[in-house]
Formats: sequence, C-alpha cells, structure tokens
Amino acid sequence: MSSIVSEKATMTYSDALAVKLRNAMTNEFAWIWVGTALLFAVSAAVAPGTIRAASIYSMLPFAGILAIVAAGQTIVIQQRGLDMSLAGMMTISGLVFAKLGFVTGSLLIATPVTLVLAYVFGVFNGLLVSRVNITPIVVTLATNAILLGAIRTISGGSPMSAPSELAAFSHQTLFGVPMTIILALLFIIFISVVTRRTVFGRRFVAVGANPAAATAAGVPILRYQVATYGIAAVCFAVAGILFAGFIGSASQTAGNDYLLPAIAAVVVGGTPFTGGRGSVVASGVAAVFMVQLGQMVLALGAGTAVQLLVQALAIILAVTVRYLPELFRGK
Repeated sequence: MSSIVSEKATMTYSDALAVKLRNAMTNEFAWIWVGTALLFAVSAAVAPGTIRAASIYSMLPFAGILAIVAAGQTIVIQQRGLDMSLAGMMTISGLVFAKLGFVTGSLLIATPVTLVLAYVFGVFNGLLVSRVNITPIVVTLATNAILLGAIRTISGGSPMSAPSELAAFSHQTLFGVPMTIILALLFIIFISVVTRRTVFGRRFVAVGANPAAATAAGVPILRYQVATYGIAAVCFAVAGILFAGFIGSASQTAGNDYLLPAIAAVVVGGTPFTGGRGSVVASGVAAVFMVQLGQMVLALGAGTAVQLLVQALAIILAVTVRYLPELFRGK
C-alpha cells in the first residue's frame, strides 16, 4: 500500500515538474534567455574574440546603460505608449549634469536637480498623452524637438567635459562588476518587484491592460499613466548621466544611439505593444543580447548599415518567436 502511495507521489511530482518545465519553455519572456545563450555560442564560433574576458568586460558597461534605458521604455510600452524623447532626455541630462557639476562644484546638487527636471519633462509627456489624449509618439517626438533646441542652447554646439567625480564613479567596479551593471540590476529589481509584488504594480498592469476596466474598478488611471512617463524619464536621465561619465564628455548626440536599440531590447525581450504584460528583467537580458549582437557583427567587419539591418532582423525574429508559445499551447 505504501509503495503505491509513494509511486503516485513520485508521478505527481514528475508531472508537476514537467508542467513547470513546459510553462517555462513556453513563457513569452523565457525565449530571450535561450536566445542570449545561443548568441554567445554563435559568437564563440564565428567571432571568438568577442567572448574573451576583456571583450565582455568592455561590453558590460554599455549593456548596463542600455538596460536602464530599456527598463524605462518597457514600463511606457506596458501603458500602451512609446517614448521617442528618450534620445533628447539622455543627451540633455548629461549636459545639464555636467554644467551644474562645474557651476556648483557639487554632484550632490547636480544629481537631484537633473533628475527632478527629467521627471518634470516626463510628467509633461504623461499629461499630454493621458489628459489631452494626444498619441504618445506625437507627444514624445514634439518633446524631443524641444529638448534638441535646449541641447543646442546649453552646449553651444560643443561637447562638455564630464566632472572627474562622475567619470570616476562610472568606471568604478564592485567585486569586479561594473557600476553601470550594478545600477541596472538595482533599477530592474526595484521595478520588477514593484510591478509584480505590490498593489501599485497590480493596478499599474491593470491600467495598461484595459484602461476602461481599470477606471470602472475605481483605479485612478491618470495618476498611473502620468507617473509612468515621469519614472521612464528618470531612467533615461540616469542612463545619460552614466554615459557622459563613462565616455568622459556630454555631447549633443549622446542619446541618439540608444533610441532604436532600447525599443529593440523591449521587443526582443517579449513585451508586447498591447499593454499590461511586460518584463523589465527580460528587457535587461535583451539589452545584453543587443550589445553582444552588435559586438559580434562589428567583429565580423560589418558596417553601420549592416548593424542596423541585423537589429531590424532581430526585432522581426523576436516578434515571430512570440507566437511560438501559442502554437505549443495549441498542441
């Protein structure tokens, strides 16, 4: 009798394990982990220099910066939006931080002022999208144009040197891990925990999934939608500051190279444009994927045009892969 019970328990455990494994493999956010592992395997075969310790160590800081930007873009897309002011926000944040750093001589003043200004611009975007009901892409493109004008005024057409303290901080490591990666992990963990484990997060997902139903349930959707753009702008600002510190200067075009890769990281990570569902963790992993993909293509001698083509193909492939879980479940 006991052996029969034991056999049933074993079968139940095996079945449960099989179900968990199948759910993990068909999870819409799990594919990026497999894809990233395969990318590194392919890199080892066709461009072995890109997986050496020195190459990976030089790649990680930029992956960390892209992950922070992608985290901000992810939560906007979860609210059925798209923030095209990302490039301008990154650029102007680096410039404002550098200018305030030299004028005040204190990063303790430059940091909160820069982040508050970024949040204000983000709230401005959110109000125009949510309150005035203007299409997100139109609003954020207009905001980006305003930021570009401010960038030219502040910079005077020339790059500005980053404060030495910021440069030192951006190049710091903790137990061998670049500071940009550590900050990216902190951003991703915080946003992931808040959106998945708190009442605020559940309401945030509900607003993104179905604003009308959330309103009927008494959720103040305007507050969540506006705050989303504000928080995303802070993410872009932090990334812009770190980028300026890492390269040693704040230029007029610092954020341009992060607009399309950030959107690509969100899409490749599996976050749909339909709102509600999303994963900043998957977007963070996708940021590593995108940077490593760029490194591999560059190592193969491809030009900028080919790199952009590869990014576009990665997005198309990611969108295609998104439907594979549904096919598996259908079977």
